[in-house]
Amino acid sequence: MKKMIVIISVVVLFCFLFLDRCSIINITTADIFRPKAYKRFTSLKDSVASDKYVITPISSAFPILFDSIKSEFYLRNGKGLTKIDREGNVIITNSLHQEEYSSTANFANFIPYVFVKNGVYDFSGNEMRYHTFSEIINSNNEVKDEDFKTEFEKSYKEAELVVYETDQNIDLECQCYPMYFKINTQWKLIFSQKGEYRFTHLSNNLEAKDTIGQIDFEKFPAKFTNKKLIVLKDDKHKRYTIESPGMTRNTDEYFDTYYTQILKEKSFNYHSENTLKVLSYKKEKYYHTGGYWDFPDWVTPSFEVTAFFELTYNEEKLFFKENAIKYYSKSNIDKGIFLYELPEHERHKSKVAFFYYEGGSNYYNPQTGETESGANGLYIIKPKSKK
Repeated sequence: MKKMIVIISVVVLFCFLFLDRCSIINITTADIFRPKAYKRFTSLKDSVASDKYVITPISSAFPILFDSIKSEFYLRNGKGLTKIDREGNVIITNSLHQEEYSSTANFANFIPYVFVKNGVYDFSGNEMRYHTFSEIINSNNEVKDEDFKTEFEKSYKEAELVVYETDQNIDLECQCYPMYFKINTQWKLIFSQKGEYRFTHLSNNLEAKDTIGQIDFEKFPAKFTNKKLIVLKDDKHKRYTIESPGMTRNTDEYFDTYYTQILKEKSFNYHSENTLKVLSYKKEKYYHTGGYWDFPDWVTPSFEVTAFFELTYNEEKLFFKENAIKYYSKSNIDKGIFLYELPEHERHKSKVAFFYYEGGSNYYNPQTGETESGANGLYIIKPKSKK
């Protein structure tokens, strides 16, 4: 009799563990085990708030940059920029969709200017201003080397700002690169000589240093004066706001490996006491990887779940729920959240931070016929508006 009881107990325990870990039935993750307060958690798209802070979606993209003098943030917005003040309010936003080309295509220089085919958009003030180039020189390689040297050195000496660009807007057969000079209030565009490769982003010299966010020219470095912008960082994941988390040229590991790539902010202290943790989760359905040779879902089950999060930011707690993935091979929820903050010495200027959520799965929307990313995307954490 006792043996039978033991066998039945083992079978019941096995069934319990199987249902809890391998099926979509919620047992240990059932609603009855969660505090009633969890029902008030809102999703990121619906805005999340505490007494002092609010999290809202922002329709912009990487890089995310900071003007340490004016305490303003800049984000790429299509072919243009979005500019945000120290309180998290949008000052200027313009995607410049009408332009054929813009320098934000690869954002090689971290400055508040966008260069287009016939001029430059200046986002550094309280409103966007457009300046048509006063001169365009050497667009067809028509200037002789000696005359070019004279013109270049004269312009460089007189210029307040000097910016070198990539060949994104250039006929590849031209083999030249645009160089922009701001002299007094006017902008001049000079194209380099054909086959000129003495720019830092092109150098094959192992001793040459390529500064991230600034293209230089041999013996004539760029002049950004006080317009150079700095990047934010997720200190936990060691990722900078140079580009989206899925890219590789934005981590401490990358800059440790490729030592000729210089990120000056790498020496800054970004240490943060702010934390994000998963309080609980509820299984919704199996997560399909889509592989042809996948085992049946219940053999190595991964789940799409509703995860309940607690973000502690500047000693304030913000709670939200969001779609996430619980992988079979991982004991914890794959949060996929990156919290980007200013370096410590700049945090007294602004309480704004950004985070990028990519923890959810994509889904098919039958109404639009497109695959959508749900809550995945970029968000801003900012102080609540004072009434």
